[in-house]
Amino acid sequence: MPHSSTVSFLNYWRGLQASPDKAPSRDSFDPARLKSLIPQMIMISTAAPGHRFRLSGGFLRSLHGYELKDTSFLDLFCPAFVDTIGTTLGISRRREQPIVLTLSAPWKTQTSDMEPEDADLFQTETVTFEICLCPMVNRYGKVDRMVGIYQTTCAAPRNPNGWLGQYTLVASKLYAPDADIKAAHLRLIASEGRRIA
Repeated sequence: MPHSSTVSFLNYWRGLQASPDKAPSRDSFDPARLKSLIPQMIMISTAAPGHRFRLSGGFLRSLHGYELKDTSFLDLFCPAFVDTIGTTLGISRRREQPIVLTLSAPWKTQTSDMEPEDADLFQTETVTFEICLCPMVNRYGKVDRMVGIYQTTCAAPRNPNGWLGQYTLVASKLYAPDADIKAAHLRLIASEGRRIA
């Protein structure tokens, strides 16, 4: 089940739809209605090669260590997943339905005692997160943008001074117009590989 922030975003998007089988217009989308989620929001172009970022919030800059605007969304993925993600986004665009991607990526940090020539050696943790993308139509009724949010689903990395590596796709889910969307409310807690709750 998606995170509660993802569910809030999906519900807002659904509230903008004129009919269940049609994506809302870009003009109707008001980020200020989801003020607490603005740092996590993104907008990508479905027309530009690589699904380029049109907008990205400050949270994404913190995760990646650079501004994502005008960069390729698909370039964030490990090469093995690029075609799958491109196909998935194409289906979401054609059906005018939201998609939630469950992802993982290495959290890379450079140790302080490294020499500059060893900058390709990193300590890594794994970050898990989800990206919700919802299609939006232009004034001609064509889907040319997808809006969405990033939501981490794990504890913050031990070293906050790092950045995300390339993404691995764990799962994807296309949400049908009549699907009931519920937020995850239980989490598995484990200690030393043993389930404790």
